[in-house]
Amino acid sequence: MKKIPVAAILILILLLGAACSPAASKTDSTPTPTRTPTPTITPTPTPSPAQILFKAGAAMLDMESARFTLLRDGAPIVLDAATGMSFTQAAGEYQAPDRVHATVKVGLMGTVLEIQIYWLPEGVFILNPLTQQFETASMDLGIDGAAIFKADGMPAVLATGIENPERVGFEDIEGVATIHISGESDGATLAPLTAGALKGGTLYPVDVWVDRSTFVPVRVHVTEPDGSGWLIDLYDIDTEIEVDLP
Repeated sequence: MKKIPVAAILILILLLGAACSPAASKTDSTPTPTRTPTPTITPTPTPSPAQILFKAGAAMLDMESARFTLLRDGAPIVLDAATGMSFTQAAGEYQAPDRVHATVKVGLMGTVLEIQIYWLPEGVFILNPLTQQFETASMDLGIDGAAIFKADGMPAVLATGIENPERVGFEDIEGVATIHISGESDGATLAPLTAGALKGGTLYPVDVWVDRSTFVPVRVHVTEPDGSGWLIDLYDIDTEIEVDLP
């Protein structure tokens, strides 16, 4: 009888043990991990130019305060035909809902004068250069700084007063990331922003720059047919500003 080598017997034992081990068993009860389905993310629709402008109008109404400049680009606008007094620019502060102060630059008899004006609920007050006291304005000054911030002023122009709005692109305005939108608006609608200089019946190009994060309007520019225009800048939004007579 032929003897089987011991080494062969050991190898056979190892093979049989491996075949019977739990890892090799076909009845392994270890659960198969299930794959968690990836959730479907619905992208947020990009607002249209008209929707952005509407948001800008609402954001302006929600402002607690702001500083502003209103610049006349081109020939000065005559405010008073009798005296020839003309407007060139205004810079001031707004406190919601209806308190505005501005330093207004006007031309009179070849001289540029700076006039301090307050538009308050109790009236319009102007600084008398002789007495250095504020007095109630006795005449229509031809410019109303408060009209810019009223609901039917710049907020209404932005929300519903600009026709055929188009997105121009993204631009940086004085360090603020903005969306630039262009369109056109009737002169009567733009009157509160232009010292009443523009009349109804004519559409004027309007450019608006809106803060991309807050939708607050940062800049508005109106262009006239001869290249002249109006530039309004808003900044220091919702900072601590109080508008009271000194």
